[in-house]
Amino acid sequence: MSEAPGAAAGRQGNQAEILLEEDTERHTLRLELLKNAHECRCSITPKSKDGQITKEEVAELLAAQGIIRGVNEGQIQAMCRTLAKGKTAGNFLLAEGQLPQPGPDGYLELFVKTSSDLPDYTEDEDGNIDFRTLNFFSNVVPDQEIGILRPPQLGDEGYTVRGDILPAVSGKPLKLNVGAGARLEGEKVVADLEGRVLFDGKTVSVTEEYLVQGDVDLSVGNIDFRGFVQVRGDVLDDFDIHAVKGLQVNGNVGVCHISCAGDIALGGMAGLGRGTITCGGNLAVTYLNDVTVECAGDMVVKNEIRNSRVYCSGTLILANGNIFGGETYALGGIEVKNVGAVSGIKTRLYAGIDYTQIKLAEQLDEIQMEFIELNDELAVLSQQLKVNKFLGPDDKKKVLALTKRLDEINQTKAAINEKMQAARAFATQHANGKINIKARLGEGVVLNIGENAEEIKLERNGAVSIIENRKGSGFHFLPLTPLAKTAQALEEELQEEETSEESGNLEWGS
Repeated sequence: MSEAPGAAAGRQGNQAEILLEEDTERHTLRLELLKNAHECRCSITPKSKDGQITKEEVAELLAAQGIIRGVNEGQIQAMCRTLAKGKTAGNFLLAEGQLPQPGPDGYLELFVKTSSDLPDYTEDEDGNIDFRTLNFFSNVVPDQEIGILRPPQLGDEGYTVRGDILPAVSGKPLKLNVGAGARLEGEKVVADLEGRVLFDGKTVSVTEEYLVQGDVDLSVGNIDFRGFVQVRGDVLDDFDIHAVKGLQVNGNVGVCHISCAGDIALGGMAGLGRGTITCGGNLAVTYLNDVTVECAGDMVVKNEIRNSRVYCSGTLILANGNIFGGETYALGGIEVKNVGAVSGIKTRLYAGIDYTQIKLAEQLDEIQMEFIELNDELAVLSQQLKVNKFLGPDDKKKVLALTKRLDEINQTKAAINEKMQAARAFATQHANGKINIKARLGEGVVLNIGENAEEIKLERNGAVSIIENRKGSGFHFLPLTPLAKTAQALEEELQEEETSEESGNLEWGS
């Protein structure tokens, strides 16, 4: 093999060791080591027909110079063929050592799935794949171990053409940068925040935010994130979002299940009777159409609530909006412009009434019914034991299962009662049995405030505040005042007026 262009220039930087240099009647020969004995090269110029050399002679020549590893039989044969043609064989690589191969570089071994563009589909027991749940990342919580920094490893040893061993070389350590939301404890990377992990190969961090630039569709999938979620587009039908620290959807939401432990802001939602919103904070929305909503905080609706079921533990404000159909609960009071559908669909308003306690009471009734049924089954088995003095294996298993389930029910009942007490205490502080109508109260609207309920028989127009008439049936329809002025404050004013009138009448009569 002839010398490639530039090879000679490259060799000038190498310190060559001349092993053999001879000039005979047959040929001139030069055998040298290059690259710290990593290469052995040979150049021969024949002077006569006898100038050729056999491969056996080359082998003896190399062995005589201690060249024992990496001998290239193919190059030896090629050099011999060149000489046989009477040509100069220049710079043939007759033997080549092996440089040490670096081992694997250091890396961060991750224990969670970092944010990725690649989905991780899950398969259920029946082999079905949920293509709407893409699992682009894992959620982490503070003090959770994200990963561990692994050191580089040694690679393979090398050798020279003389058989000298070249020590193995280690890979490069990972120069890891630990960004916001994470910290390094020794070799471990630990989360400081609740959120998702970002890792670009050099920097690891935890972020509390998840931004969707467009719509939530098959390319995004269902979202379950323990941070703040922002969607700049719409949420299409049958895609669910669960967030913890907050949720903002700039567009509209279809038939979905939306939940967040914090505040929620939506463009609007058309639920077709199946869409739900569960909000642990305050909720701001443009419109609700056939949606079921549970909100632990205050609600502000810009346009309307139509044929929906709304359960709010704070105040519900539709300053310039309407409520048409459905049932609407607001523990802290309701303010709305127009109420009641012209079509005659019932619209029910509940102010100062705590739906949480109603729901907990229903849960308690359900589980109490199960408790009674299971207890009756256990009593039958106990009676059987008294009569027969023994139980079969199946009956014994049934007794154990019933006993375990009864214990679970008792624990559940205790938890519900605890929640009920907390709900009562909250309602005592925050209940405001007051409904503000700013324009029209339609015929057929059913008002529920405190212990009283009344269906409006004739449409009423004009601004009015409605509170319960605690001394009788029905309600007081008073001049409009802000919701901040509570029903209790208005009732106290009415009592003062009554007391003042009675005092005046008493003076006049005497």
